[in-house]
Amino acid sequence: MHIGKLTTKYVIPIGIFFFITLFIVGIKFFVIKVGVDQVGVRTRIWGVTRGIVHKDYGPGWHRAISGIDQWDLYDSTVQTLELAKEPSHMGHDERKEAALRTSDDYDVSVDMVVKYQIKKEEAWKLRQDVGVGERYKVIVENETRDIARSVLGKMIERNLYNPEEKRKRAEECKILLTERLIPRHVNVIDVLILEMRFDPQLERKIKNIKLAELDNVLNKSKALAAEQRGITQTIDADTEAIAQKITGDKERSLTVLDAETSKRITEILAEADKYLVQKK
Repeated sequence: MHIGKLTTKYVIPIGIFFFITLFIVGIKFFVIKVGVDQVGVRTRIWGVTRGIVHKDYGPGWHRAISGIDQWDLYDSTVQTLELAKEPSHMGHDERKEAALRTSDDYDVSVDMVVKYQIKKEEAWKLRQDVGVGERYKVIVENETRDIARSVLGKMIERNLYNPEEKRKRAEECKILLTERLIPRHVNVIDVLILEMRFDPQLERKIKNIKLAELDNVLNKSKALAAEQRGITQTIDADTEAIAQKITGDKERSLTVLDAETSKRITEILAEADKYLVQKK
């Protein structure tokens, strides 16, 4: 009786321990978890049918038998490529911005941001055509730099500080980058040009152009103001002349009316006197 109770007492914990151990081993060697922000690609490395499974695996637990299945996990969210200066652990900025040379033969560095995402249901194609890991990110960056040099390099100094021109160039970069990355199974969401930095010689030239344009605008404004003042003075003179004419006409009308009234009063009084004499 006593031995049976002891056996029962230890069997249950031991069973729970073995169950937990088997569960952990099963998780490690037989299943894999794909996160909510990930997409999985499974490759059969042993068996009758080997190779990449033509299917994207979404979030959740999936079969991953060690020695039979190989998994690659990719970021399924919208990703950001930022070509800009970054602080490094050495205490100085690392130059990652896009460097280019304009058609006017000036050096310009451009801070750019590219938003992109692996196409839905095409992660397995990306794994098949591009390869494992983050090789696709390197391709996105290289293509972005190449297109930036091609598109932005056509600009001249007048375009470099024109916001509307920069927006047009960013849209052109987006169209070309989209075409380049279609075979890479990457969808371009947007391309933004944040800032352009010029070499000192070009910067001085641009400042001089800006100042000349501002002077031109100022001179036009002054000429327009003088023209408007002349128009205002003409209107004032015409208004004054009209007012004087109205005043003169009014005074003449009052004089005539006063004379006619006096004449009429005199006639009425004369007729009244005549009538009074006749009555008497």
